[in-house]
Amino acid sequence: MPSKDPHPLEMLAIHRYSWMNDANCKGMTKSMFPKEHKDITYIAEARALCEECKVSSECLEYALEFPPADLHGVWAAMTPRQLAAEQKRRGIKPVRPTLSQMWFA
Repeated sequence: MPSKDPHPLEMLAIHRYSWMNDANCKGMTKSMFPKEHKDITYIAEARALCEECKVSSECLEYALEFPPADLHGVWAAMTPRQLAAEQKRRGIKPVRPTLSQMWFA
């Protein structure tokens, strides 16, 4: 019997790490991501959550694994544009697949 490829949503489970349970933003999706296209009003509130977070360094390292164009919202108090600059500063190339690579592989 041929093996069945997992549905792309099932693959998201590989992105769960124990540190995520300790993140200040856990369960606060509406505070961490834009409410509509080009909305930036959430950023200050999101950064305030990140500043007090004890897993901010883990969050940053995780976010730096992704292509910034695929990230939305605030990760470790950084916007996608800031994450791209941090990747460039560190000489990091994303190791995670882009969204299109995940869905259309």
